[in-house]
Amino acid sequence: MRVPFAQLHAPLFAVVVFGTLALSRLLSLVIPTDFYFTFQSLFSDRSPQNLLWSALGKTAAPLVAGLAAGLWCTLRWRPGSGQALGPRPGFVRRVRGQFGPTLFAAGFFAALLSAWPAMVYWDLMANPAVAHLKPVFFGLYVLYMLGFGYVSLLGLLLAIYLHEHWQGGPPGTASVSMKELSRVGALWLFNSGLAATAMKLLTG
Repeated sequence: MRVPFAQLHAPLFAVVVFGTLALSRLLSLVIPTDFYFTFQSLFSDRSPQNLLWSALGKTAAPLVAGLAAGLWCTLRWRPGSGQALGPRPGFVRRVRGQFGPTLFAAGFFAALLSAWPAMVYWDLMANPAVAHLKPVFFGLYVLYMLGFGYVSLLGLLLAIYLHEHWQGGPPGTASVSMKELSRVGALWLFNSGLAATAMKLLTG
């Protein structure tokens, strides 16, 4: 029986988690507060603004980390880079069985680490007016973490897709299909959009 995430690429996982957290920190220094997606409104009297755009801006960090990881995986592991493309079943299996789960897990874990203080110290940090929303907060953050996982995976797949598209090749030899990109992108937008909409309803 196959154990989920048993084949994670440990070095890639660590680099993507660190890169996502570092990029998130840098973005928080340059993006205006009103356009930065946080759960600060649950801990203070601050009203959230522009939540949908803020959610998309917040997930820029895992997207960029995923793109960088996808480019590295393509250049490092895809056979015949720079040559005529052909079927790459070994690389495709590695993307599906190792790199994809690694990027999803790294994005999810990075979001978990960024939320950890608020999750642990909720009773001390939360605005008393919303302290009873602790289960709701945890539920929203699960959606947020899933969004991070999916957008990290989307970055990986998008980098591979674009690299192979620019290289050119016979039809049917691509490692990533547009259908797959659309599915992962839809899952990212669904989770991020649902979390942002729920926050708007709770604090608006």
